[in-house]
Amino acid sequence: MSDRPLRRGNWSVQELERLRLLFPHRGVEQTAVLLRRSPDSVQRKALSLLRGPQRQGPWTAEEDLMLRRSWGVLEPRLLGLLLGRPSSEVLRRAEELRRGLRSGPWTREEQRALKKLYGTRRDKDLEVALLRSPLEIGLVAEKLCLAKDKRFRASINAGAPSGAGEQPPPSSMPRWSQDDVRVLRELYPHRDNLTVAKALGRSVASVANKACQLGIKKSPEMLADIGRANISQRYALDQAPGARAAAPSPGRSAGAC
Repeated sequence: MSDRPLRRGNWSVQELERLRLLFPHRGVEQTAVLLRRSPDSVQRKALSLLRGPQRQGPWTAEEDLMLRRSWGVLEPRLLGLLLGRPSSEVLRRAEELRRGLRSGPWTREEQRALKKLYGTRRDKDLEVALLRSPLEIGLVAEKLCLAKDKRFRASINAGAPSGAGEQPPPSSMPRWSQDDVRVLRELYPHRDNLTVAKALGRSVASVANKACQLGIKKSPEMLADIGRANISQRYALDQAPGARAAAPSPGRSAGAC
């Protein structure tokens, strides 16, 4: 938690809106940190705000999507309360989804979802979230220079609840040398973060964080290229029928500072 005091008392409209957006994707602990509320307060308010009506029968596509994007950050009991289903049924549905994993080339939308989720989910949980095998997830994550977030690894090591999968292997990046910083200053303004990460043998998040610490910015030309690429991806996503329901909503990857 931050050293700043926790918020108490009534929730503002802005806080409630953030809670709606954060809780299904970040879970209790991370949402509490971001909102500066206690975990108990976040859980109580989320259940009163987001608890779903009781459901029976076949699972809908909307329910499957909610299960997938929350799998690994919400324990099955809480997820069941949001879905209006018993936790045993939630666990059974997750296993059914695991039997329908996709294979073959990854779409841009799948890669964007992986960038958003990889740092704070175990690979075994991402199997349900992305409907891809842990082996494929690991290979694509390596190709994209992704790494687990430090806070996530610390929460796992401390035994905090973070999902239903296996613990991620411990990993750490070496300290930044003067040569590393020189290369970062040379490449970062004019190259995308993935290219810089591969050149330095680091994760994309590590590159973006260090650039922010040092005040290194993308050049106007690079920012324009990134903007055009983002618009192109969004346009392609909007034109694909059913694409938004096929995977968790895309989020910003570690990008320009």
